[in-house]
Amino acid sequence: MQKNISLKMLASLLILGAWGCSQTNEVEPVKPVNFDSPQFIIIDNNDLLNGIEDATLDSDLKLSSSLFNFGILSLTNSLSANDPKMRGIPWLENFDFSKQLGLIFRKLNLTETQITDIRALMKTYHESLKPLLKEFQDANKEIVKAANEKRKLIMDDLKNNKITRQEANEAIKKLNLETRQKIKDNPESERIRDLICMLNKKLLEDIKALLTADQIVKWDLMIKRIQLPC
Repeated sequence: MQKNISLKMLASLLILGAWGCSQTNEVEPVKPVNFDSPQFIIIDNNDLLNGIEDATLDSDLKLSSSLFNFGILSLTNSLSANDPKMRGIPWLENFDFSKQLGLIFRKLNLTETQITDIRALMKTYHESLKPLLKEFQDANKEIVKAANEKRKLIMDDLKNNKITRQEANEAIKKLNLETRQKIKDNPESERIRDLICMLNKKLLEDIKALLTADQIVKWDLMIKRIQLPC
């Protein structure tokens, strides 16, 4: 009788041991990736110019804080053309969403390791981009300040009935065009734009180096849709 009990106990232990091993060896499911996340976007020189918010009769000319202070890129939610939360952000109204690289990554059937490596590349890229956006903002601070001083004179003339509202609008429109050109022609702006071009080129090369031959075929085809200015 004691021998039978011992055999039953041994059998139970073996079953429990096998179950425990099967639980330990289970592969955890891959966490879903939000490919619409801002962590997958690239910024180019067109965005710098789109980040200049024109002066109006109601507001000064300024550089978008959501871009140049990196606000929008710090978000953890989605950044897609169909996301209503993104509407009303001036520079994003002209954003080329083909530069949301998540749209491409979603179609490459990436491994978990590739996703981890790509995230690391994107993080390094954005960390390198941050000081350049700040430099661009600082380099053009005096140009923006001078433009707003001219806007104030226009508004004073309007308030004192020296010009009509239509004339004020035309004057501010001209001021916006002149200011944009000054920012664009600023040698410091050109230097920063060149550095951003190099960053973007390196990022795309580093991502491609992580891909398999089959993935590269798809990558090369889809990356052609991005019209980078340099």
